[in-house]
Amino acid sequence: MTSRDIFAVGRGQYENIGDIILRRPLLDWARAAGTLHVYVGNSPDGYDEGLGLRPEDHVYRSFGRWYAALLRSALRGRAHSVYKPGEVQLTLIGMKEHVTMLPAVSLVRLRGGTVSRVGVGARNFAPFPRALMWPSNALSSYTRWRDDRTAAYLGHGPASPDLGFYEGMPDDELVASLGDGRAERDLLVVSLRADAEVAPRPYPDGEWFAGIRGAADALDLRICVVSQVSVDDGRSHRLAADLGGAEVVSWPESRGHGPQEARLREVYRRTAVVASDRLHVLIAGLTEGSGAVGLQLDDSDKISRHFSTIGLEDLTINSTGLTGDELADRIVRIARRRREQVGALLLARERLRATKQGFHDTIAQAPASVSTAAPDASARPRIYHVGRAGDIPGGMTQVINAYLAWPFENVSVRVLESRGDPGDHITAARRLVRTLRNVRAIARRGERAVIVTHLSERGSFLREGLVARYANRLGLPVIAHLHGSEYAQYERSNPASVARVLQACTKVITLSQDSSDISARHVPADRIELVPNAIPSGTPRAKEKLVVFGGVVSHRKGIDVLQEAWREVSDEHPEWELVVAGPVRDEHLVDRALPRTRWLGSVSHARLMELLERAEIAVLPSRDEAMPMFILEAMARRACVISTEVGGIPLVLGGGAGVLLPPGDAAGLGEALRKAVGDATWRAEVAAQGHSRFEEEYSAESVYPRVERIWLDALDDREAPSRQRLALRSA
Repeated sequence: MTSRDIFAVGRGQYENIGDIILRRPLLDWARAAGTLHVYVGNSPDGYDEGLGLRPEDHVYRSFGRWYAALLRSALRGRAHSVYKPGEVQLTLIGMKEHVTMLPAVSLVRLRGGTVSRVGVGARNFAPFPRALMWPSNALSSYTRWRDDRTAAYLGHGPASPDLGFYEGMPDDELVASLGDGRAERDLLVVSLRADAEVAPRPYPDGEWFAGIRGAADALDLRICVVSQVSVDDGRSHRLAADLGGAEVVSWPESRGHGPQEARLREVYRRTAVVASDRLHVLIAGLTEGSGAVGLQLDDSDKISRHFSTIGLEDLTINSTGLTGDELADRIVRIARRRREQVGALLLARERLRATKQGFHDTIAQAPASVSTAAPDASARPRIYHVGRAGDIPGGMTQVINAYLAWPFENVSVRVLESRGDPGDHITAARRLVRTLRNVRAIARRGERAVIVTHLSERGSFLREGLVARYANRLGLPVIAHLHGSEYAQYERSNPASVARVLQACTKVITLSQDSSDISARHVPADRIELVPNAIPSGTPRAKEKLVVFGGVVSHRKGIDVLQEAWREVSDEHPEWELVVAGPVRDEHLVDRALPRTRWLGSVSHARLMELLERAEIAVLPSRDEAMPMFILEAMARRACVISTEVGGIPLVLGGGAGVLLPPGDAAGLGEALRKAVGDATWRAEVAAQGHSRFEEEYSAESVYPRVERIWLDALDDREAPSRQRLALRSA
């Protein structure tokens, strides 16, 4: 690890503990990957300690010296660059950091290093600065924005929760905190921003104070005003006085950042609800088990979009124009959602752990699974999956994730990352080259290994297909695992490309009979195995009146059909809610005003599974599919599934295990939804049949032994000639 130099920026608003909370996790992640070189500027006493910097870290006060060290390390091929998390102001002045860093990060990438951007969010969303960010974004090897709106605006990578959610109480203590008695959590904490130098912030009026006192009375809590930012101290004392002498946790000049943060976290552990217009006051409170209420004097969306990214909607109140009673009522209603908030926090941490792993995997350059040591003759065979893993949307990725998580009896499973995020062509090219090198290393070491290439269509057949053909040429057994709804169309247009790839493979795994028939045009039928996708079972939960759509929000997935059908059903059954979870591809088709509908955007796989565990109904009116994982995941979680007669779906849902409709049939979908929401007995019967079908044919326990046998058969088929030659020599 010491051969890697990780250059990061720790500088921030020195008077703001929120900036420490945001930066510290990423610095810890970076330190675990190599030697940390961190620029902190002229930081005051206590700031470096608050960041958790260690004696072995290289700390720079001068940006010029830090930048020069970065260039020297990059020239030696040792440097990896990490952008600082937080808000980026997309103005010509605010862009200076990214413009300044362009020569350095270009050199880092040129010399084989990586550039990571994790936990960054936009402050403004004008189109011209977005264009200026393109070169900087394009040079990033690994990008995870901190909210969905920024990810949609800047692209080059998905969203991941704000890094501040990573710290605080351990998960088990958070769960235990939900049972805290009133005496243990007896505070309503309030914190407001102080006046800004340029544009003074308004001071709350009498109705605001009446609302805070009313909420505290209704919840039987004491009011406490805190300062998590030192410049807020004067306003905190004034607020406390106007609230009738409330307790104040101020930030005196004599107290350092670390002690002040520890003091505040102790307060938050005694807090039932924290109300603030500062994002990281709310995040710090929630991570210590308190409920969070965004309490604003304007209509800013900063707080709401960061909480929406972790699946929490409607946590923010603009108190302007509200009476005291109205404000108190809204605070109380949000405060009573504490259990929901803690649940969302736990899922956010799962996503952040996946982000951390992706960050480390990117810097590691070669997958940890590919050792330079000679193979152990007694070791189990290794199955290398060529594709992508991690908390990333997409059926192929989830298949690989499931294989990595499953305890196979006879083989070890690894992944060779062969692609980057959509649009990140530089990272994609580098990973493909690295995968080819790793395949060569596997062959040279003589490992007992199988290369499984996950293919769909277009670029996948070119990229992973190249790996398959290369591995075959090196003498390794290769399996093509076919996915994708457009395989048939691609094969019609590119039969030669498909033939070259499949003929290099010892085995071909398909998801539907159609795919098997198409593949049989190019390879003998005895090489082809039809095996459905499989997933682990779900966790039983109480069901709610939810209809969940999961997938890319697009014409292909039938979002227009679903909207037309739901519009009438929702009017007749207002107690039901439609939840649409997935990235929006065809925005022009989306009706954001659709009644009783929540649009979540991209969500983690864990978040989608949690939704399905709560949902009574799952719906996917696709016009084109292979075998969507979403349907199997819904069946595993005892949801009544409604879908269309395309791809391999009829094979799964036929015979009463779900409801099948022609694609594009909005009227038929409306009738199916109307029956499902209105007839609980029928709905439960369909869900039960679907779950039974899942357990018998599609559960991991049923399918994975078959898959493991295919992998081992491919290895035996390739090794058999060698064994025969040895036997002949011995004779």
